Amino acid sequence: MSNGSVERRIRRRSVHRSRSTAVAIALVVLVLVAAWIGTESVLRAIGRPPLLADPQTAVDAALRPDASFVTIAEVIAVVLVVLGIVLVVLALKPGRQHRSVIEHERGAVIIDSRILASTAANAAGSAAGVPEGNASATARGRRTDVRVVPVSGIPVDEAAVRTAVQDRLSGLDDRFGRSVRVRVEEKGTLA
Repeated sequence: MSNGSVERRIRRRSVHRSRSTAVAIALVVLVLVAAWIGTESVLRAIGRPPLLADPQTAVDAALRPDASFVTIAEVIAVVLVVLGIVLVVLALKPGRQHRSVIEHERGAVIIDSRILASTAANAAGSAAGVPEGNASATARGRRTDVRVVPVSGIPVDEAAVRTAVQDRLSGLDDRFGRSVRVRVEEKGTLA
């Protein structure tokens, strides 16, 4: 395997979430149901009473349903449909983590979106001249939202804050500085 393909696999595994938990849960449920059916069949074959319900009795009840059986069957069907929808969504959903890949001459660097948000908040706070706690940011994908709470009596230049955040994020990678939204709160805080 070449170095490039190994690096691509490492990047993909670092950025995308594993689906192994959902698969493991589905397999455990399937194994438990199969074990129950097998146990009940063996108990019936040796003439012992069933643990929960005899499979043949369940089949006979399904072929000649009464009102209570229909209600139980409908509840079980709804639960199975919801479980099926959840498993289909988990299978088709991209499963991205809140991480991004930054190309570097020595290899790829994986950066968490909280690091991007912290970098953006730091740049916004410095550009706005506000204390550290007065600037916050969130980063999702390539979009960064910055919120600045000004110090009372000192105006904040929104354009200067946006430019500072864009410059700082573009220093990491050009993709991150493209979509920056800055919101300056109307009410400030005391210094």
